[in-house]
Parts: sequence; C-alpha cells; structure tokens
Amino acid sequence: MSRPLPLGQHLARVFKEAGLIVIIGVALFLCLAVWSYDSADPGWSHAGYQPNVSNMAGVAGAWLADLLVSFTGLAAWAIPVLLMWPALRFLLRRRVGMLDAVPYFMLRFSGAIVMLLGLTMLLSIHISNQTLNFPFTAGGLIGHALSDLSIAVLSVYGSTLLAWVMLLFGLTLFMEISWLALIDGVGKFLINIPSKLGEVKKVKLPSVSLPKVTMPKVSLPKKPAKTEEKVTPPSTQEKMRREPRLDSMVARVRQEPVLNTPSDDTDDFMALDTQDHELVSKPKSSYVNINEQTEQRRQLKIVPLSEAHQPLDDLDNLADEQSISTLTTKKPMQLPSLDLLDQPGVKEEQGYSEEQLEQMSRLLEAKLKDFGVIAEVVEVNPGPVITRFEIQPAPGVKASKISNLSKDLARSMTVSSVRVVEVIPGKSFVGVEIPNESRQIVHLSEVLTSKSFSEARSKLTLALGNDIAGNPVVTNLAKMPHLLVAGTTGSGKSVGVNAMLLSLLFKATPEEVRLILVDPKMLELSIYEGIPHLLTPVITDMKEAAGGLRWCVAEMERRYRLMAKMGVRNIAGYNDKVLQAEADGLPLKDPLWKAEDYGLPADEPPPALTTLPYIVVVIDEFADMMMMVGKKVEELIARIAQKARAAGIHLILATQRPSVDVITGLIKANVPTRIAFQVSSKIDSRTILDQSGAENLLGYGDMLYLPAGTSIPNRVHGAFVSDDEVHRTVEAWKQMGPPNYLDEIRSGGVEETGSFGGGSAGMFDDEQDELYDEAVAFVTESRKASISAVQRKLKIGYNRAARMIETMEAAGVVSTAGSNGQREVLAPPPPRD
Repeated sequence: MSRPLPLGQHLARVFKEAGLIVIIGVALFLCLAVWSYDSADPGWSHAGYQPNVSNMAGVAGAWLADLLVSFTGLAAWAIPVLLMWPALRFLLRRRVGMLDAVPYFMLRFSGAIVMLLGLTMLLSIHISNQTLNFPFTAGGLIGHALSDLSIAVLSVYGSTLLAWVMLLFGLTLFMEISWLALIDGVGKFLINIPSKLGEVKKVKLPSVSLPKVTMPKVSLPKKPAKTEEKVTPPSTQEKMRREPRLDSMVARVRQEPVLNTPSDDTDDFMALDTQDHELVSKPKSSYVNINEQTEQRRQLKIVPLSEAHQPLDDLDNLADEQSISTLTTKKPMQLPSLDLLDQPGVKEEQGYSEEQLEQMSRLLEAKLKDFGVIAEVVEVNPGPVITRFEIQPAPGVKASKISNLSKDLARSMTVSSVRVVEVIPGKSFVGVEIPNESRQIVHLSEVLTSKSFSEARSKLTLALGNDIAGNPVVTNLAKMPHLLVAGTTGSGKSVGVNAMLLSLLFKATPEEVRLILVDPKMLELSIYEGIPHLLTPVITDMKEAAGGLRWCVAEMERRYRLMAKMGVRNIAGYNDKVLQAEADGLPLKDPLWKAEDYGLPADEPPPALTTLPYIVVVIDEFADMMMMVGKKVEELIARIAQKARAAGIHLILATQRPSVDVITGLIKANVPTRIAFQVSSKIDSRTILDQSGAENLLGYGDMLYLPAGTSIPNRVHGAFVSDDEVHRTVEAWKQMGPPNYLDEIRSGGVEETGSFGGGSAGMFDDEQDELYDEAVAFVTESRKASISAVQRKLKIGYNRAARMIETMEAAGVVSTAGSNGQREVLAPPPPRD
C-alpha cells in the first residue's frame, strides 16, 4: 500500500481536483453559451423583450454570451479555452503548492489579456461584420476602440503589425512556448520527410493486411524508436526528446525533482499551439494580403445594373394627385406624333467582358491597397454607359477616404473619371463607377415612347434620359416644383433643357401649358419662336425678362385671389370646378370682374370663367440676368418659388456659372430640385448639390439629378436631342395654329421696372428734388458733370448726387459716361444778366 499523504498535501490535492471540476463546468457552460450565440436572443446590446431563447444555456447563457460577444466579438469563442488551459497546466504540476502557483497564474493571466487584446484588434481591422451580424464589430467594442486609436496613429499596416506582436507576445506568456524548439522541430520534420515516405512504402507493400503494424518506426537504422512508445508523428517524437531536457533544467532551477508528466503536457501544449497558430494566421492571409485573396475570388458576383439597380421613376409619383383633372377631356388640338423624332438604332453590347471585369476588380483592389485602403470587390454591375464596382471596405475605413481618391483611381486605372458613391440605398457597400470604353447614346424618342412617359397623367411630365441601368427617367415638374440646372459649357445643359421643352410639347396642348422663354444668348431658345404655347415672344432683353417675372408675380396673386373666391386649394381643383360647371350647363362667372376697369358700364355682366393653363418659365442663362438686373430678379424669383406652386407657375433656371453670387442662398432655399451636369471643381458641385460628385461626371449629358426631399443624387445619362428634331417639332406646332401673345407681359414690365424690388428709383421723381434745379445750374455753369463735384457743391450724399446726374442724362443735359467715366455737358450755359 502507498504511504498516505500529509494533511496539507491531501487538502491541496482535494482543492485542486474540486477546482478542476468547477473550472471545467464553467468552461463547458461558456462553450454552450457562446457557441450557440444568436443575435436575436435577449442581451445587453439591444432592447426589447424576446420570449423565445435559442441559446443552449438558457436565458443566463444568452445574456452572458451577448456580453462577451459585444466586448470581444469572435474572440469570445476562445475564452473557454483560455479558461481551461491554465487549470489543466496547474493540475499537471502536482507538486506545486498553492502559493507557488501564484506567479504562474499572474504570468498566464497577463498573457491571456494581451493575447485577447491583439486578437480583437486583428478581428476588428480585417474581418467584416456584415455576415456575422454581431452587435458591434467582429472584434467587439474592445477591438473597435483599439483599432480606431491605432489606425489613427499607425495606419492599417502599422496597426496590423502591432496586433500581431501583441498576439504572439501574449501567446508566449500564456502557453510558455519555446519558439526555438518549435522551429527546430518543424525543420527536422521537413528534413526527414523523404526518408519517412520511403520507409512507409517499403513496410506497407508486404503487409497490406496489417495496416496498424506498418506505422511504428522499427525499420529505421539510424534512429531506432522505443517499442513501448505509441505511434506518433515524427515532429512529436522530436519534441518529446527535447522537452525533458528543458524541463529538467527548469526543475533544477526550482530545486524540484523532474516529473514524468511534462512529456505528455508538452505534447498537448505543442498540439494546441499549432492549432492556435493556424487560427490566428488565417485572418492575415485572408484579409491583409489582397493579392493572394484575389487569386481565388469566390465571392465576386457579376450582376447587370438592369437587375441590381432600382428604376428611378415611380408611376405613382408621376401621376400627381393634385394635378389630375378632367382638363384632358377638352383638347382642341392634337399632339404631334413622336415620329418627328429620330428613332434609336440597334444597340450592341459595348461593355467589358467577364475577364476584363475580373482583371479590373483585382486592379481596383490593388490600387486601393496602394493608397492605404483595404477593400474587397464583392459585386460588379455592368451598365450601358458605366460599370459599378461595389466594394466592401475593411472596418475602420471611412467612405470619405475613398471619395478623396477618385482622381488618383482614375489615373491609376487609366480612365477619364471615377465617381465614388458613398451611399447605395439598401446596401452597405461603397460604389465605384468607372466609364465604359464606348458609351451608348440615349435618344429622346426612346424615353418618350417608354411606358413611364406614356402612362404619366401629369401635363408637366419631363423626360430626363436613362439611369445607369438603362431605365428611362421621367419626372413631374409639378412635384419639383421648380428646377435649377447648372453645368459648364459643353456639358449638355442646353440639350437637356431642349429635351425638357420637347417633353412638354409632346405632352400638353397650349390650353394646358403655356411657356415664357428667356434667352439672353439669343441662340438656344429662339428656335421655339412662334409656337402656340408661348405667352410672349422669346425674351432676349434682360429688362423685359424682369418685366416678365413681374407679370408672373401679378398673375400668381390674381390666381390666388380667384382660387380663394372659388374655395379651392390649387389650380387642379379650380379647373375641375370650372369644367364641372360647364358640363352641368351653369358656367361660373368671374368673381373678380370690375366693369369700370375696362371702361364698360357698371351693369355689364361678368364673363364666364375658363380653365387656367400651367405656366412654365424657362431661363436659359440665369447668370446673365443676375448680372444685368441683380437683386430685383432674385426677389422676384424668390416670390414665385415660394408661392407659385399652387397657382400652377413653375420655374426652370439654367446657368453655366454655378457660383454663390449667381445661385444665392435665397434661390437654393426655394428651388429644392437640382440637376448638375459636369462641372470643373468640387466647389461648383457643392454650390449646386451641396455635395461633391459632379466634377467626376463624363460630360455630354451625364448628370446628377437631386430630387426634392432627398440628399442622395441619382446619376442620369441625359437624352440627346438634335437641332433637326427641334425644328421638326416646332414646325409641326406652328402649322397647328398661331401664337396668342399677351402684350402686357413686356410693356407692363418695362414701365414698372423701377417701381418694384425695393429700389429707390421708384420712390420719388428726381426732378422733384428741391436741389435738382440748383444742381443743373451748377453743372451747366461749371461744365463739370461729376457726381463728386455735385456732392461737394450741394453738400449732399453720394446716392442723391448720382440720381441727379442720371436724371440729367435722361433729360439730355449731360451725355453718357465715356470709357474713362467722364461725362460731357450738352446743355448750353445759363444766360448771364
């Protein structure tokens, strides 16, 4: 019989074995809880009551697993192993007392903490959380915080290196790994592979029926193996030879006898070390080395944009519920046929092949990596004009960093421009749009013949072009309700305006829509001269343009008074009421009629009301009008934009100079819908869209369409309209009837130019100034037509003196200012007494 142990050693053994049972139970409970984790179970990271719990450890396991996964992410799966391994090592050291085990415990605990921190950093940097669906990141809150701090200081590569150093440092402390022994064992294993293979062949052939007898190393002449040993791999045998010597050295230092158990302990430790080394090495090869990852590329999908992109037009939105009326029942004119437009030819596939898309995907990942952005191309969407590459950036990479690399990516990939889409609705990817080698031309006829345009019931339907997937883009001007178009010269702005006007001409008759066209350049819109839709001839003088806007304000106020008398809220309700009364045989009378205003007797009956058409004001070069008239036009446009929607008056403003002095804040606030063609800089793009992106467009009709009420612009390839198509359409409308112009639009506006907009010129007549005669006498006598001279002589302000000089110019007393600013006195000097 064995000698009984002393009481102290006996109690120590009992405590060790009991602690082993507790620790194994806790570790198994953690395994059940963490390995059956479900994000839908109740937990700390989200609120809400969930009666059904799928966790194998119950409600407590669900809360515990959610806590561990929230803080450590995927590293939570290693926590049970980290908990069980020190217990096994402690129990294997049977003669180590409780107090002697404290240094080992501190060493392993510190190593486990450092290793866990490094592992969470690696997981947070290089593993996406999209498929995992964890509460935070793949590395949890701890990994997210450490990776963000490290990337900000050391970049992605430096942070990866730091995380690996922490992981291996902690692993060395935790498992007491001898890396030299590991390398030595691997080297010997690789050297002995040829001899081992030859031995296996020699022994295996004669003893096929006894496969278990062929494995022992009995035939090696140089390295005989012990017969009582178990059949183990060569690397394990080499390690078993070295470890007793190392453990004996450690035992001598501790003045303890050498135990028989370390050999088995070393086997377990080396096997687990190899598994952990493979576990932590896997993310590095999968996420850090993009070139190796792209060699396999199992997740790359090629989906055409026509399948992956949602169409921009919405038939429900095109049929504005406020603009649907029975006005369509009264059509004295027939709409022209769409055969007047050029028909599109047969389209051929002009995009990239699958091999080219694969190569471009790899090239894009490599170039992003060169600029310090780790990302993976997960889907490719080829389209008729551009191809979109959807990339998944690594955790911690901001979309703005990729956007700032657009020009560098264009240069690296040898294309004209690259546009980065930071937000793709419904997806968590970042889009990179690259132009195709040859783009398809979008003809207006294919948009106007589409189902979206033909079924739209609104008379203010505009055809813009096709989206990136080739679907027609049709919008409703009544819902905008005003539109701002901007782009540099040659970007397709004028063609886009022509496409909008032709959309109206092919959708509405003159009784339904009337136009006021302002063309400072006298070239773009003058082609529409003479069509019956015009309220006035095409305006080319900016003073007359201001008068036309002033007439629109007066018409807006008249319509509001009329609708208030009728008890309706908008022009659609007014037209419905008028037509319904005509259908019932009881036409409505004008409630605003005043016979004396027209020089008629007071008992003259008021005329019957007729339907009111929509009025669309198109200004081709808005910057020239702002330069000529200034603040007056800005205030008029602001008034129309603020109130004219219900009255059926809408604005389309176009300019090629998108600067803040042209597109002022007051105009932008009241014109929410914008279209940006290609511009030269990010500043111009921000002026139009309040964000960058328009500087990376392709030109020739490529635009960004920003609808009202959203901040995400949609890319649209504008429809092309030739001059011949416009001429044919205009001639067809001219043959249907002459225009019915309103003379008061121009005459009334010119007469009232100085009386609106807050200018001081309309407040009083300068000839009624009490000092005007004295000023004329001074100028004619001194022969000095200078504002400063009049100001000094009469001791008045500069503005008052300038008005007097301008009044003298209008009266013919002085001439206009010359190139040097000087004026000549034309009136003779006053007679002397």
